[in-house]
Amino acid sequence: MRIDLLHRHHPRHADLHDAVLRRALRLLGRVADRIEGLAVSVADLNGPKGGIDRQCQVGAKLRDGRMLHVRARSSEIGKAIDAALHKLSRRIVCDQQRRHSLRRHARSPADRAMATR
Repeated sequence: MRIDLLHRHHPRHADLHDAVLRRALRLLGRVADRIEGLAVSVADLNGPKGGIDRQCQVGAKLRDGRMLHVRARSSEIGKAIDAALHKLSRRIVCDQQRRHSLRRHARSPADRAMATR
């Protein structure tokens, strides 16, 4: 899984990249095989004023070619990253369950023709 970190004026870019990598491996462990790459964007929305303004936005390119995007805000950048990665993991798992359920309950064209008679 490739991780690209996009940021706006973060002084410790290398430290942040390592933290994002560790958090991604921990939080996306069970779905990591479905992810080809991540684009993680972190920003402090209103500068040094404080408040719940640290935002993490994650775009994931899945191995089947689809793209998923999630966003989370918090007062701390680490918590925002964790929340966004957790949302992404849940979305991938729920999407997989939904697709499996649809395939399982899909009827063949012959079954549909018999039901309309």
